[in-house]
Amino acid sequence: MNLKSRLSQLQTQAGTGIGSAVPKPSMSDLRARIAQLEKRRHPPVGAPAFGAMGLGNDGGQGNRGQGPFMPGTGAPTGVLIKAVEGEKIAEGVIRIRKRFALGGELGSVALKGLRNTPCLPGETKNAHRNVYIDTETTGLSGGSGTLAFLVGIAVVEADAIELTQFLITGFSAEAASLSAFADCLAPDDQLVSYNGKSYDLPLLITRFRMQAMQHPFDGLPHLDLLHPVRRLFGKRWNDCRLITVEENLLGFHRIDDLPGSEAPEAWFSYIRTGHDAKLIKVVEHNQQDIVSLAVAHSVLTQAIEQPRAFDANLYALARWLSEHNEDDARELLQSHTDSLCDDGKRLLGQLLRRAGDWPQAIRVWEALADQGCTDSLERLAKYHEHISRDLAAAQHYGALLPGDAAHEHRRRRVDNKIAAGQNAALS
Repeated sequence: MNLKSRLSQLQTQAGTGIGSAVPKPSMSDLRARIAQLEKRRHPPVGAPAFGAMGLGNDGGQGNRGQGPFMPGTGAPTGVLIKAVEGEKIAEGVIRIRKRFALGGELGSVALKGLRNTPCLPGETKNAHRNVYIDTETTGLSGGSGTLAFLVGIAVVEADAIELTQFLITGFSAEAASLSAFADCLAPDDQLVSYNGKSYDLPLLITRFRMQAMQHPFDGLPHLDLLHPVRRLFGKRWNDCRLITVEENLLGFHRIDDLPGSEAPEAWFSYIRTGHDAKLIKVVEHNQQDIVSLAVAHSVLTQAIEQPRAFDANLYALARWLSEHNEDDARELLQSHTDSLCDDGKRLLGQLLRRAGDWPQAIRVWEALADQGCTDSLERLAKYHEHISRDLAAAQHYGALLPGDAAHEHRRRRVDNKIAAGQNAALS
């Protein structure tokens, strides 16, 4: 039997032959089919949403006892609310509050030290309430399509770190979450973040604008701790990530932490499936980030007071101090002359000169000149030509300078002054 005969036989068995019309489904058949599909999409309350009951927090399925989970809505959230110890404050918004007593430790740091308000160079002590802030977002590169699904803040009170997080479980909850977050800020607050100036704050401002809301950051000072960490330790460490700060400054090592890079997928996974195990880990990761941020602020203050104990970059610290108080910078360098790099010594010489302490400045420049430091040779030549009027010394140091046009001009000028003095003595 050839293929054509076989097809004809099968069509005859099915009740149709070649050329016979295929019956069209009736409208009632279509309605019945649609109803059947709807039942599969939305199972009745109490029935498993995806063919099996979820395992909740212990198994990572995260939908046990909640009823049907609606993909794309992020709801229902009963198990998630319980797991993160939060409360529903608006549709799709969970507020989580935690309190960390200052009687404990983080790594090697006693939290009681946070009772003393940290004060870095340029800050005014007790001028602001420090609000430590960190976000978890749906993308790591920013952009108008990226939203902050978790915003966490903390303040240090008399005996505890008070932490508050706003977690959304659906896109439509963003405006309510932003509003609740904004209500937590006061006009005299200072934001403290880690890379927040480049990432978190611009993203939040964008989200407020996308929701046609006024953002609450106008007039608020913002301290981004990434920058002082880079200044003090950028040449000491391989990188300046917050986790590196924890390990090197706080003596703290995370265990079973979900990397921040996995936060976007954890949230989208919850939105799609209701599986909450990774999202719970994101909430815990965010909590740790914020607590570490508050502790790091305090420890950085200690590192400035005891730079050797923390192996801080003395030259970078002195430059930072000099931007706000040159006396502090000079005192720091003078108290660590035995461990200064050449850049640190040159800065010390400049600060001594500005303070009018010429004898000390000369000693610093002479030590550097002996090592062939061109800048110090030039400063000594200038000093002896214009201040001490010791033209022989000016000629000596000028002769050691490189042979470029500017230095050659200086040498000729000093030679002419010496010759003029000799002629005057002879006449």
